[in-house]
Amino acid sequence: MKYEIIDHTADVCIRVYGKSIEELFKNAATAMMELITDTGKVETSQAVEIKAEGETPEELLVHWLEEILYTHQVKKMVFKDFEIINLSKNQIVGKALGENIDPDKHDLHHDIKAVTYHNLRIENLNDKLKVDIVFDI
Repeated sequence: MKYEIIDHTADVCIRVYGKSIEELFKNAATAMMELITDTGKVETSQAVEIKAEGETPEELLVHWLEEILYTHQVKKMVFKDFEIINLSKNQIVGKALGENIDPDKHDLHHDIKAVTYHNLRIENLNDKLKVDIVFDI
């Protein structure tokens, strides 16, 4: 399981899993985009570079997701897949693969306004990592 949606009082919360920090970041981006649209209808015809920095792994994750969300909103794009090119302690460089939003093809489900820090903590869980992410919608 890559992620699951968790009941939350006002916003949307997802629980994301990964065998590595890279997989966790990729799965978090995929889960966020699947909240926004049906990624099964998204073609990976365009690649957009995504860069973010952060002082902690949690801050880096939030900034990574914020950059993807910003690109989605400003460039009017949806994404299906994500690649991590380089992930260090304080910086991530990756690619978001997708296409321009086509209203006839892409139904937009949740209008995510922000990625929050609410109870955000990357944890070890047996042989994998886990994080709960709350989105302001």
